[in-house]
Amino acid sequence: MNIIRLQQMFVPSGRHYGYATTRSVFGSHSGIRWVVFLLTIVSLSLMTSTSAALAAPLGQDASATAGGETYGQICAACHTIGGGVRLGPDLQGVTERRDEAWLKIHILTPQIHHEQNDPASIANREEYGLAMPDPGLTELQVEAVIAYLKTTTTAPTVTPALYIPSLAAGVLAIVAVTILGLSVGRKRVEVRS
Repeated sequence: MNIIRLQQMFVPSGRHYGYATTRSVFGSHSGIRWVVFLLTIVSLSLMTSTSAALAAPLGQDASATAGGETYGQICAACHTIGGGVRLGPDLQGVTERRDEAWLKIHILTPQIHHEQNDPASIANREEYGLAMPDPGLTELQVEAVIAYLKTTTTAPTVTPALYIPSLAAGVLAIVAVTILGLSVGRKRVEVRS
C-alpha cells in the first residue's frame, strides 16, 4: 500500500531520451524545502548546544570536570568508581580512605611508594599482582583527578538531565534530513515503448 502511494506522489512531467522525468508533489514551490532546511539547521544547533551544556555537570567546578576527563582517558583503563575491581582497585571512597598528600604522590609518581615499601602500595601489589605504573600526569592533572574523585562517590549510573532533549533533537534532525531528501530528490523512470 505504501509503495503504491509513493508511486502516486510523483507525476510525470515530460520525456527526455527514453526517460520520463518526474517532479515532486510539492511542484516547483521550494518553500517547504527551505522550511525543512532551516529545521535541520536549528536541530543541529540544539544538539550542539546541548552537548556543550553536558560538558560541565552542575555542581562540579572546572578542575573536577577536567579531572573526570583525565580519569576517563587514563585511569578508567585499570580502575572503576563503584564498579568493582578491574586491573587495579575500585576507587570508590578512596579520598576518605587515603590522605590527599598520599594520593597525590601515589598518582603522580607511584614508584616512590614502591621504593619506600609503603604498606598500602605493597598490599595493592600483592592483591592485584602488579604495581601501579607511572601514568605520566602533570601535577595539575593529578590535582584535578583527586578533585574529581572527591565529587564522585559512585560511577554515574543515571541518565544526564539533558539526555531526553538531546535525543529528541537528534530524532528531529534525522526526520528533517529524511524529509529534505525526499522533497528535493528527483526520480528518473525508464519508459519502454
